[in-house]
Amino acid sequence: MSKVEWLHIPRLALTPRSLTRTLFIRMTAVMVFGALVIALVAETTVSSKIDQVFDQQLVLGANLLVNLMRDELQDMRKTAGNDVMEVDDMPLLSAEDREAFDVYANWRMFRIWYHGKLRLKSDTGPDLAVPLAASSSTFQIVHFHGEPWRIYTLSALDGDPIVQVGERLQVRHDLVSKIALQLAAPFILIALLLLLVIWVSLRTGLKDLDNFSAFLSHTRTQPPFTALKTESWPSELSDLVGVINGLFQRIEDGMRHERKFVDMAAHQLRTPLAGLSLEAQLCARTREPAELTERLAKLTAATQRIAKLVDQLLSLSRLSGLPAEPEREASCKTAISFILTDLAPIMAKNGIDIAIEGTDFAYRGADTAFSLVLSNLLENAMGHTPHEGEVTITLHPPTPTKDAIIEISDEGPGMNAHDKALAFDRFWRGNRSHLQGSGLGLAIAREAAENLGARLTLLDRPDGKSGLVARLDLTAAVALP
Repeated sequence: MSKVEWLHIPRLALTPRSLTRTLFIRMTAVMVFGALVIALVAETTVSSKIDQVFDQQLVLGANLLVNLMRDELQDMRKTAGNDVMEVDDMPLLSAEDREAFDVYANWRMFRIWYHGKLRLKSDTGPDLAVPLAASSSTFQIVHFHGEPWRIYTLSALDGDPIVQVGERLQVRHDLVSKIALQLAAPFILIALLLLLVIWVSLRTGLKDLDNFSAFLSHTRTQPPFTALKTESWPSELSDLVGVINGLFQRIEDGMRHERKFVDMAAHQLRTPLAGLSLEAQLCARTREPAELTERLAKLTAATQRIAKLVDQLLSLSRLSGLPAEPEREASCKTAISFILTDLAPIMAKNGIDIAIEGTDFAYRGADTAFSLVLSNLLENAMGHTPHEGEVTITLHPPTPTKDAIIEISDEGPGMNAHDKALAFDRFWRGNRSHLQGSGLGLAIAREAAENLGARLTLLDRPDGKSGLVARLDLTAAVALP
């Protein structure tokens, strides 16, 4: 196996993301988080309440032992001496009391000291040789056989007797766990029911999106793309319907514009192609060398005109879908010099002089759009300037209050106000049909200027002479040092 095969890792197929599933997962996560917080708060609250209740029972039990057994302890001290008596051996307790002690013997305990001696104790709990914290009433935790016991110590006002009662903390924990288990089943059932309700609600609530998608796929797959009625859909979809209607309108406008453009382009190409075909036929029939040379020259000129027309059509098409091009700063005079180099054959053929006036500055933008603007404006000016005339390029650098301006002045016949308003339309040639051209130059210049973020206008010459001034206002330009 080759190294390339070893390195090949198949791409995982990505499944479309479901909005319903995404919302359900997020809502489930929120609900689970909320349930965990509630469970934690409930567990803390229940544990605290249980601790309070059980501690109160310990306090109550200790006080009862002190009050009920003070006299009995004195008699016990006289009869038993220094012996420690356990509950089962104590004749002072009734049968019911001993039965009660036996029931709770596994998890509760008590110790009674009298005159510094342990006089009475249960047979469970930690073995305490001396009282814990005998000088004050307090709760303490004592570990006995690996289990924690909570001990409460109570001393009488005169110091005797001292009673310590306690119980295993595991009992409290077991009680909390039992309550939690009892609540878990209905809690889980309610949670599952809530999840089912959420899922059904999402499915039904987002059903309008499915209906909307189905409606678009069945009724809006082919033109004409008529606008959707906003009132036919929920208010939450009104913005989406508005955006789609705007998109439909742009598609319709674009298709209408393209149909018009194709019709006009076909009309413009029909005549040159017919002339080209006719010249080719005449060349095939011509036998005289001089006449054949003349026919071939006409054929070449017709071919060049068609090639130029096709090139301009491609420029327009490229401008319509021009991708974002990196912007840069470049000298205007440098860019103009490159453009004039390409237009040198036209200048030499017509004997046109070019004059560049003003102070150079740097434009900021895409080179392609900037070159298309200037090249088409200069070519248009050269086409209307008489033989051995002059085209003037004037540069006005930017100021703090004004944008940069490039003016291209020719010595042609000029235009009236009506012609200026129509001059940027595609294939428009006005009353100058005797001049060679397709009527696309100014249209290309206008679209390129718009892509550049500039403004293109046509003005009369300020000196009153015959001719036209093409003014390009550049908002993105900087003065050169």
